[in-house]
Amino acid sequence: MTESLRRPLLTGLFLLALIAWNSLWVLVGEQYHLDLMFWAWKLGLVVTAAGLTVWIAVARGKRALAAAVLLLACLLAAGFVTYYVHLNEPADADETGDQVTRLEWSAGSKIG
Repeated sequence: MTESLRRPLLTGLFLLALIAWNSLWVLVGEQYHLDLMFWAWKLGLVVTAAGLTVWIAVARGKRALAAAVLLLACLLAAGFVTYYVHLNEPADADETGDQVTRLEWSAGSKIG
């Protein structure tokens, strides 16, 4: 491949990998959990996964294997972050129970 085409093709691969890894994470981790997650975690892990994807495409031998191991570690980190957000997501508040309590309290304060 000529050197003049290499950089634009690798840039295109990186951008495509960004879209692919983000879409995969939305499908696996659910959009709700990603909405609750700190934006820097999402950006850092997706950019790292895309960069490692390009590194795997370019490297050969032991370097490609090292990039694949790092990509696996990045995907595991994304899974742990998503699981942490899942465990610490805000509890669903029962709206009707809160309203009844407020109404009873306000009615009691008017009578007394």
